[in-house]
Amino acid sequence: MIRRLCLRSALAAALFMMFANLALAADPVHAICFVDAKPSAKLEQGYTIGVRLLVTQTQPVAGAMVHLYEVVDLFGSKEMLIGMVTTDGQGQGSLNYLPAQRGSHEIVARFPGMPGYASTEGRTTFQADIAAPPYVVEPAPLVDFTSKVPYAVGALVLAVWGLIAYALIGTARGITSGARIKNNGKGNLA
Repeated sequence: MIRRLCLRSALAAALFMMFANLALAADPVHAICFVDAKPSAKLEQGYTIGVRLLVTQTQPVAGAMVHLYEVVDLFGSKEMLIGMVTTDGQGQGSLNYLPAQRGSHEIVARFPGMPGYASTEGRTTFQADIAAPPYVVEPAPLVDFTSKVPYAVGALVLAVWGLIAYALIGTARGITSGARIKNNGKGNLA
């Protein structure tokens, strides 16, 4: 009796695992990622990058995290992370982006996937007429003082060397004067 119960339990567990694996092994749904870029309502915000993630025209992917990248040329073609957006109930998300320079920009929207959905990406290119102002380095507060420090240190070192030279010369003169005085008083020792 116990043996039959164990066999039935083992058989039930094996069937459960088999059906669970079939359910997990089902192909994930492939979504389509649409990306567009248009000027923002406020000029200083640059461009609004819009993302739409859909399975079909009527079935959006809600709550999906989409990573936005700009393709840049830095020691070869690389992707620079701009930001991440989460899609709403309609599968849409947007991000404001102010490019560093004017010209052509390629944007990549990458959805890494989530349970039940396969990963996908979308690309768009736009021409930027609005860009962030160039970065200007402000001078340090003590720049006028620090530019003169090397000259002051040089003058100080020169003064110390002068004092050392004066002391050495004074010592040498004192030794020779003392020797002359001794020689005049006692005569030549040689």
